[in-house]
Amino acid sequence: MLIRFGLLFVCALAVISGGILLATRVSVDQAVKRESIDKAMHYAQYMASRVSDLEGLIATANPDEEQIAIIKEIRKLGDVFRFKLFDAEGRLVLISDDDSIRGVNTAASEADPEPLQVAETQQPIIDVFDGSAKPDRPDFYAEAYIALLNAEAQTYGVVEVYVDQTATREYLRDSFKAFGISLAAFCVFLFGAPYAGYQIQRSLTERSRKDAEFLARYDPLTGLINRREFVDQANSLLADGKLSAVCFVDADKFKAINDVHGHAAGDRYLTHIAEIMRNNTRPGDLVSRFGGDEFVIGFKDINLNGVTRRIRAILTKAAEDFHHNDSVILASISVGVAACDDEKSLDALLSHADTALYHAKANGKNTFSIYGDEMGEDLRKRNALEERLRCAISKKEFNIHYQPLVDGRTKEVLGYEALLRLEDDEGADIPPSIFIPIAEELGLITEIGTWVIRTATQDIARTTENHSVAINLSAAQFSDGDLPEIVRDALDQSRLTPQRLELEITESLLLEDDPKVEFQIDAIKEMGVSIAMDDFGTGFSSLSYLWKFGFDRLKIDRSFIAALECDPVRSREIIETILMLGDRLGMRTTAEGIETEDQSDLLSALGCDMLQGYLFGHPANLAENCSLRCGSHEPDGESGSQAS
Repeated sequence: MLIRFGLLFVCALAVISGGILLATRVSVDQAVKRESIDKAMHYAQYMASRVSDLEGLIATANPDEEQIAIIKEIRKLGDVFRFKLFDAEGRLVLISDDDSIRGVNTAASEADPEPLQVAETQQPIIDVFDGSAKPDRPDFYAEAYIALLNAEAQTYGVVEVYVDQTATREYLRDSFKAFGISLAAFCVFLFGAPYAGYQIQRSLTERSRKDAEFLARYDPLTGLINRREFVDQANSLLADGKLSAVCFVDADKFKAINDVHGHAAGDRYLTHIAEIMRNNTRPGDLVSRFGGDEFVIGFKDINLNGVTRRIRAILTKAAEDFHHNDSVILASISVGVAACDDEKSLDALLSHADTALYHAKANGKNTFSIYGDEMGEDLRKRNALEERLRCAISKKEFNIHYQPLVDGRTKEVLGYEALLRLEDDEGADIPPSIFIPIAEELGLITEIGTWVIRTATQDIARTTENHSVAINLSAAQFSDGDLPEIVRDALDQSRLTPQRLELEITESLLLEDDPKVEFQIDAIKEMGVSIAMDDFGTGFSSLSYLWKFGFDRLKIDRSFIAALECDPVRSREIIETILMLGDRLGMRTTAEGIETEDQSDLLSALGCDMLQGYLFGHPANLAENCSLRCGSHEPDGESGSQAS
């Protein structure tokens, strides 16, 4: 009886153990499939976000170098070891193997059944395989077909993702190994299966979450680590004494690139800068994108000379012409460097690097600065000036001084140039060459420029004589596209006739060849307002600008007038050439910086239409200037003034 019971018990145990083993194997396979789908979905979504114009790649079956580089990088993430891309008809267009990315020049003529089914149903297909006998395959792997959908939820392609699941299968099998070897496994199965299933599902969910967090550690545009990941890794290096320097990198003209060439060009430029930084740093260094056009590099175990050598290489490459479609974009970057030394705070290092970056930009951009203690005082002065600008705007504390413009022949006052002035809290003048660039950086120049246009037109309109007014424009005032409306409103409110207003621009505004600028200049000219090119002869002085924009006036830069004293022959030849050019093109001319009677007589004899300088009057308020007449002022050794 006991023997029979024992045999029944053994048989029952064998049946139960066999059932447990079979159920375990089935459960493991199902769990592996579910995780494979999760991984494949994550990587398919990540690839769709990282590979630019993936839909176009699938349509042409011809990836460019940038797309190939990104696909290679993606293939190295996690457990994915191979990709295949199919079009919406299930035809193969691209294969990503271990060592190559191969695009099919012409899409395969026959569709594969699995991708065709996925394309039609948008439901994934997954299967697992034993690859132990294949030299180029893991011991156990999964193949998953995932549909790629556009914004309208339409299928434009299918990605086949090969996922190495060897470790996952072994992990799950080991978890259940003890279940089938004893009667105790039966009890564990009865009482522990729900909990074990929960733990397995929790483990799989946790792994999927970690995969998502892994992808979230990287900037989706450039592939660099993001701010959070940089801070985590940099703090760790800093604690170990291995972080040598932190560098803030900022694009000098990123807003202009976006405004002129579009955001697609801006994105490509950021990717271009990221690649330059990758190529000029070492594997252990941290290269990150903090957001917008801000990048941060953390150099590991390197002296300051090594850091500066790599930064110079990055600056040199970044200053080279960047090509986008048919356009050549002239751009550069600036870099602020903070050496770690004994500093133990990453926040302080980042702040020091940011301060050094400000100095690099203040020193002309396309360069780098290394943080020093003296920069703290400079930063304090900068902050004080920023606060003074904001206060002056809110309290209307700017002033406009007017410098006479006289007839080149009769020396009669014909008008005035409006010059913006600002005093500090102690009443001392702040040079426009200092506060205007800062106002442009802070985005305040449009508001200031609008106030100048409105105030100057109202001041001139109130005079009894029919004088004109010339106003300098900043390139930043053209960025919003509202300048013609601002000018029109100022003329309407002041009742000044358009013919009495002249707006001066510099060649730097025209270098980007922005159609928006050309449109605004044309709109202003159509009102009857004159447009002058200021400081002619000191920049590129391209004749194409004179032909394209049809300026009403050329202003001869004061440097040529001053040079009459030291090199009269050469300077006179240049001045005569400019005057002749203006005459042939039907443009009036103004000479700036006239300080002596000899200069005045020479310019009059050469046929210059209008003269300006301390000989005829210093910048002053309009009431004082209206009483001035030419020839009544002696020069004081200065040569002109800064315009607004």
